[in-house]
Amino acid sequence: MEIGKTNRLKAARTTEFGFFLVDEEGNEVLLPNAYVSEELKLDDEIDVFIYRDSENRIVATTLKPYVELEEFAYLKVNQVNKFGAFLDWGLLKDLMVPFSEQNERMEEGNSYVIFMFMDESS
Repeated sequence: MEIGKTNRLKAARTTEFGFFLVDEEGNEVLLPNAYVSEELKLDDEIDVFIYRDSENRIVATTLKPYVELEEFAYLKVNQVNKFGAFLDWGLLKDLMVPFSEQNERMEEGNSYVIFMFMDESS
């Protein structure tokens, strides 16, 4: 299972929170109820994007982000605060670009070409 990428996973079990999906190695991830279609059944395969939510948990979504890991994209800045710039990438949680990764200070409302990579230190 690759974080930051679209993965094809199998619906393994259900809970009150959603479906747990599993990869070929047995790793599980939750697909919350908000993203579960009525058609999804146990043992079905589904393409989902894997990312960390606002509480740093690894989760799956059926939403399609504007950019995936190791890709370039032109994204709009929704907010700038003391931590960095937060870009709209098509998911509920904005994509953070810390000031240390900005060639020039990003400004709210402007769009920039970015390259998405995994910050292993966080």
